[in-house]
Amino acid sequence: MWKYNSPIGPMYIQRLNDGRYGLVYDGTVWESSYSPQAEADNVYTQCTGCSDWDMFDASNIDIPSDLSEWEHC
Repeated sequence: MWKYNSPIGPMYIQRLNDGRYGLVYDGTVWESSYSPQAEADNVYTQCTGCSDWDMFDASNIDIPSDLSEWEHC
């Protein structure tokens, strides 16, 4: 599992029961894909399906551009 302490709260990428990786924020799995890097990319580009994040003005913050920049836990 990986964690990003975003300005709206912690976001997680975790392996799901079906083998995919899901983006979890506020207790909800917002999307999933076959790669944790794809999930990190979607957070970086703010294309997650979570309006709290996708609509957040992140122009003044550094969003991790790679999964290696997330905390591995």
